[in-house]
Amino acid sequence: MSELSRLAVVVVSYGDPALLERHATQVAAALRPARIVVVDNHSTDTHRTAVRRLCEREGWTGVFPGTNTGFGAGCNLGAAAALAEGAEVLLFVNPDATIGAESAVRLVAAVEAEPLLLAGPTVLGPDGSVASAGIDLDLDTGAMRPWRRRAEHPGAETLPWVTGACFAVTRELWERLAGFDERYFLYWEDVDLCARVRAFGGRVAVVDGATAVHAGGGTQRAEGSRAKSPAYYYFNIRNRALFARTWLSREREQAWRRGAVGAAYEILMRGGRRQLLRPVRPVSAVLRGLRDGRRDRPVRVLESVRELRATTNPYIVQLVETLGRRDDTEVVLFSFARAVAGRYDVFHVHWPELLLTSARTPLRRLARRLLTTAFITRLRLTRTPVVRTWHNLVRPDGLSRWDHRLLDALERRTRHVIRLTDQTAPPLDVPTSTIVHAHYRDWFEPVVDAFAEPVETVDRRVLYFGLIKPYKGVEQLLEAVTDSPEADLDVRLVGSPSDPALADQVRAAAAADARVSADLSYADDATLAAEIAAAALVVLPYRAMHNSGALLLALSLDTPVLAPDNEVNRLLVEEVGEGWLHLFEGGLGIEDLERALKAVAANPPAGRPDLSAREWPESAALHAAVFRASLYP
Repeated sequence: MSELSRLAVVVVSYGDPALLERHATQVAAALRPARIVVVDNHSTDTHRTAVRRLCEREGWTGVFPGTNTGFGAGCNLGAAAALAEGAEVLLFVNPDATIGAESAVRLVAAVEAEPLLLAGPTVLGPDGSVASAGIDLDLDTGAMRPWRRRAEHPGAETLPWVTGACFAVTRELWERLAGFDERYFLYWEDVDLCARVRAFGGRVAVVDGATAVHAGGGTQRAEGSRAKSPAYYYFNIRNRALFARTWLSREREQAWRRGAVGAAYEILMRGGRRQLLRPVRPVSAVLRGLRDGRRDRPVRVLESVRELRATTNPYIVQLVETLGRRDDTEVVLFSFARAVAGRYDVFHVHWPELLLTSARTPLRRLARRLLTTAFITRLRLTRTPVVRTWHNLVRPDGLSRWDHRLLDALERRTRHVIRLTDQTAPPLDVPTSTIVHAHYRDWFEPVVDAFAEPVETVDRRVLYFGLIKPYKGVEQLLEAVTDSPEADLDVRLVGSPSDPALADQVRAAAAADARVSADLSYADDATLAAEIAAAALVVLPYRAMHNSGALLLALSLDTPVLAPDNEVNRLLVEEVGEGWLHLFEGGLGIEDLERALKAVAANPPAGRPDLSAREWPESAALHAAVFRASLYP
């Protein structure tokens, strides 16, 4: 139907993709030639893979955020993708809902005739009964009533709204609204959206003759059970209070607060009394919803870094500083006094072993272990969630049995894992989000701007920079160069060795071969930027590479890189563009260096590497979403 060519259907999926496949394929078939945009709010890697395959098979646009962003934020991502593809009307449909062509045409016609209209269909249950045909929110009491009962409450001041399970809007209205308010995460975001439609001079309506079928609760209850999920209870109770704070006068908000316990009981009873035979999870969700509904403050995150110094990893510094600029997150830095006795909502840790191993004397290591024991006990007693960014696949050597037990206990408190690539497989069975390593361009821009004059690239210079450790393969690089005395190379090593034997090996190689030079000291940002700018090629001869900040740093400073061939780096080759990242298989050999240098000289990469998917504001937003999600049931 030509009426549907301007339409994009946005579906936000979470959990078992069988629900999506069963319903969305029906919608897609009925509404051709409308675009279908599916947002997968990541639940598991297996589900994500299935959704990717479904989108590829059906020709749908897939949007794959690194974490579960919530329903409203997922709709916003899907809408952005749909509008970028040229859609003029958006139809939002739940993954457990279907709508036919005639009804969709009616919705499209209604919103195109009245661009500030938010239009919904009459929503039916699977048995054909009316599940929703418009709802009034009583602003004095918080009660919900169907529109058909308006005559029973003359004079009541209400907010009309339609369910977010299925509704249509024009591009003009959506852009004016700026999408859903992402604070709600799940439930009540549709009520808030309708409140903003009215505030912007628009109207909410149910279109005559338009119907959709909604299975209802497909992602929030077990099949065949009346009981709801803890998330259903928590968000309905918490977001009721959030809506009141956002939209009501102080007097009305106070009235809603006085009725909060009764409203929470009514929400709990939607799941039936049988669930109270096992009351811990549902009642806990209700109590947490009541508690969190009363507080209006940012999530306070205790970061595992103690202080931001000149030598602190710039990745950590940029993350802390970018999070600190958000109004929904408050970052506090680590001390054992704050960890044991301070106030915070979430503990975010990068390298947990550093809690134990950074002390240099036996007495201080003992004190660290005792303090870490007290800290983990506090986390357990207060049920404070831990969010772990998984940098290293294995624990370092040299840990004691006590250390391993403490790290095991911390892992048991971990409620969410952040990984830097989809290829990382953390061993914990907890929700996992992918938040890619952001770039270093903003960090080094003022450093480079401060140079008195541009740094000239040294012909055929190959640079290794960073800590010199056995697994990073510097010995392999030196061996390849030493065994090829005829190779025309300028090899430069910058960084601190991890042990004296490595330092002696590098010094001996530099003394014996005029092509090799080394600076085995800590390099500050200006020195590092100058060294990278002078290199024709950065080489990272790692024996094993997973997530490399050094690789991204070199690309951020627009210098080509030679790195090991693995799945992560092959995807990065496609991401950054041709000519920026060259790969070697197995051990690094002189032929790999020659090949990469020849390629860089013959076909210098154009422009700059594409790091647009690695911006810090987006990274901070995803981190903030993970911190919030770790607090939810």
